[in-house]
Amino acid sequence: MVRRSVLRSGAALAAGLAGMLPARVTRAETTSGERTWTRRFAGRSPIGLEQWEYLAFDVGQGASRVSVSSAFEEFAISAFSNVLDLGLFGPAGWDLGNADGFRGWSGGARREFTVSASDATPGYLAGPLEPGTWAVALGPRVVNPAGMRWEVTVTVEYADAGRPFEPAPAPVRLPDRGSGWYRGDLHVHTVYSDGTRTPDEMVAAARDARLDFFASTEHNTNSANHIWGRHAPEDFLIISGEEVTTRHGHWLALGLPWQHWVDWRYGTGAGSFRRYAAQVRNVGGLVAAAHPGVPMPGSWWEFGFGAVDAIEVWNSTWGPDDEATLGMWHGQLVAGRRVTALGNSDSHRPEQPVGLPQTVVHADELSTPAIVHGIRRGRVYLAESADVSMDVRAWAGTRTAGVGDSLAVSPTEAVSLHARVSGAPGAAIVLHGASGPLSTAHTDAEGTGTLRWRGRSAAAKFLRLEVRRNALTQLVALSNPVWLSPA
Repeated sequence: MVRRSVLRSGAALAAGLAGMLPARVTRAETTSGERTWTRRFAGRSPIGLEQWEYLAFDVGQGASRVSVSSAFEEFAISAFSNVLDLGLFGPAGWDLGNADGFRGWSGGARREFTVSASDATPGYLAGPLEPGTWAVALGPRVVNPAGMRWEVTVTVEYADAGRPFEPAPAPVRLPDRGSGWYRGDLHVHTVYSDGTRTPDEMVAAARDARLDFFASTEHNTNSANHIWGRHAPEDFLIISGEEVTTRHGHWLALGLPWQHWVDWRYGTGAGSFRRYAAQVRNVGGLVAAAHPGVPMPGSWWEFGFGAVDAIEVWNSTWGPDDEATLGMWHGQLVAGRRVTALGNSDSHRPEQPVGLPQTVVHADELSTPAIVHGIRRGRVYLAESADVSMDVRAWAGTRTAGVGDSLAVSPTEAVSLHARVSGAPGAAIVLHGASGPLSTAHTDAEGTGTLRWRGRSAAAKFLRLEVRRNALTQLVALSNPVWLSPA
């Protein structure tokens, strides 16, 4: 489903699917061969967007491979259709937050997968098959009022386990890359979730976009973070992350240790989101609401912004939902919340260019901790491509500040700002404060423009820039604020 093609009627559809009952297993049959064991489950799930089912099966000593295949009743209403999400948990358990039990997730991107000690389908974790009770995790998303029938087949093989899988995470720090502005894309997908690019193809696309880094953010799985060291060039940073795809909004967990996995099977109650957000921060990561203004069931952000460090204001090509998210972010700034704006491609396929847009971060070095720290401080601007650059400087008396910094000023003290933009032909540069636009300048035919402003701090509270073209309908670049704080 192409996100931009989904109509706002999705919100009404979601309300109609609010009634949820547990899926029912109606049949389970087991057969055995000389070196295989197979169990077939059949069931029916009622209409609903948030329901979970776990199909338990036993794995004996000496098992070498678990393979799962599925089938379900097709049904569609407009752009919405039945989906049977798939995942796998091992004998450590499948209760909420059980990272020890997690063995992979492919959602609705696949109808079959396999896991062994030596290899696994992308999205799943290779490793020893411990004896005990395992479970296929189902997340049926059913739009048919009559429900959805499904079948799942589990095959356990007993043979030579093969050579053990050896993780190869990407380096978290690149040598000889000091303080400066670094361009990246913090939201991309490969074949390790529902993208079509291989890891090598993703790296090539990022290099073509002249990026310095990207974050690996596969849906609800950390499996790609185990292999990026085999694909990362020596001069390119790959940040471990995850897109946590709940049924109540998506969020980016960025800068994770490569082994860390974040659960997604919770709603808006009981403080679950805050708990997992705190866990991400406790391991050095960053929490960002992903495309929170998308009017689609499951994507619309329902957790509030009190526990996020950043908001993905710009997702893929600029559109009405991005404009709505920009308004949400501005409201947070007016309320005094220092939450960082991000811009990312959310690229799944070659027709969705990596680096459109991109997040440009000022960091002390090109490393995961430094990029996370720069984002947390708000030392970030967004640009539609590597052609676009922005330089912002504000001052009061002898005190100066840049994007993300605080400038201490008295309420009546005059503040000056100088901004220079390049690579944006035919665009307007608009300076915003808490109360709205403060000043406007324009770029020339070659894309260069300068804005100068002088005013009182009490009225502004913060200063941020937007660069737009096409009668201000298309965003080209966006800065995070320079904050004006009481002296």
